[in-house]
Amino acid sequence: MDEILNNRILALIALIFFISGCTQVATLTSSSPAPQTPDGDTEAAPTSTTEITEISDAPVIEPELAITVDENPTDNSLTFQDSEPALTEVVASSTAVSDRDSARAQVEQSSVRAMCREIGNKLGSVSIEDCLAQPLTFADAYTVQSRPMVVRDFLPERREGQEGNDKPRILILGGIHGDEYSSISIMFKWMALLDESGKKNFQWRFAPTVNPDGLLDGQAVRQNANGVDLNRNFPSDDWLDLAVDYWANTTNRNPRRYPGTHPASEPEVQWVVEQINSYKPDVIVSVHAPYHLLDYDGPPEPPQRIGE
Repeated sequence: MDEILNNRILALIALIFFISGCTQVATLTSSSPAPQTPDGDTEAAPTSTTEITEISDAPVIEPELAITVDENPTDNSLTFQDSEPALTEVVASSTAVSDRDSARAQVEQSSVRAMCREIGNKLGSVSIEDCLAQPLTFADAYTVQSRPMVVRDFLPERREGQEGNDKPRILILGGIHGDEYSSISIMFKWMALLDESGKKNFQWRFAPTVNPDGLLDGQAVRQNANGVDLNRNFPSDDWLDLAVDYWANTTNRNPRRYPGTHPASEPEVQWVVEQINSYKPDVIVSVHAPYHLLDYDGPPEPPQRIGE
């Protein structure tokens, strides 16, 4: 009798444990609290597929797959869909920049050709064709009246194995005074001679028209479009002490020799200063007219003889 009672008690305990276990599984799958992230935000509770299969005959659906198909696209799809417009935008932006640079370069070279036509129509010694024959390039600056500052470089031939050019650099400037026609004409003749001779013993940078406004704006004048003598506008160390005083007291305020309001006030002079700083010439030659002389300025001691 006692044995039968004991067996029934054990069976009842087993049944209680079985029911209790199923209840815990159901509770875990339906009402387990959502875990906390380190910063306190609540994450969605993951579903335990294995435990669901113990109490349900329903087919198991992988949670990530269910979310991918029914609720949201996968991360890869999100990345692709989000980045595709961004990629298109970057490509379009790069193309737009390239197109803008190309259009700007065309405008700049058009301004060079237009100035060549003006020079050819102004100077009897330099035709439009003579000017266009020189591969003058826009040099990143404009005059007061938006004419281009132009240069042409001549480079010596590089020897095999030579990394750079060790030949002296010469910066040669023409037309600082717009009414000195020959100072401009000689620039084009000089470049043509270098083309013909093929001699490249130096590195040359020609700036044939430093003051194109003075040359081309109606009747040619010495000054630029602001009425400043560019040759007296360069920022020498003693400019503030001497330039205006010399103009007022020595030249009697001659408008042809007006030095400007302050040193390097003019865009053409600023450009020449920038060329000197960037090109770093060993020698600067500034061609003027009409006096038959060579004005040498140091600081090195002048040679005893230069040419004739």
